[in-house]
Amino acid sequence: MDPNADPDLPDPLTRDLSALYGAQVRVPAEVDRMVTSGACAHFARRGRWVRWVGAGAAIAALVVVTVMLVRPPQRAPIAHSVANSTTPGDANGDGRVDIRDALSLARRIEAGLVQPTSREDVNADRVIDRKDVDAIAMLAVRLDAAAEVVR
Repeated sequence: MDPNADPDLPDPLTRDLSALYGAQVRVPAEVDRMVTSGACAHFARRGRWVRWVGAGAAIAALVVVTVMLVRPPQRAPIAHSVANSTTPGDANGDGRVDIRDALSLARRIEAGLVQPTSREDVNADRVIDRKDVDAIAMLAVRLDAAAEVVR
């Protein structure tokens, strides 16, 4: 005899067990209606909440994408070291003399962060001050590329 095989139960026993344990419970129509309407209301509230969260997430994503597209990319700050450039007047070390060099030097003078270098002491008076800022500004806006620095 195979232990995994289900033995066939006699039909009278199957009917008696079904009658004994197969009791059916009758639910009144009013109770059924109340349970069904409560479940529908619960899932309707849940559906609204999910829609609002989805709409909020879509708006937040739209704002992030808009800010990323509209905002110009940020430039990394340039380290102020003598090794970057030896061009007189190139105060920010980017290899060019422009109005940003004058602004950079003026801000560092105001903050007290000036280190004497030959490229910042444009007028060669051995003092880095407002006169050097003015000289760099004049170099930045000059029309003649071969113009000499006025000392």
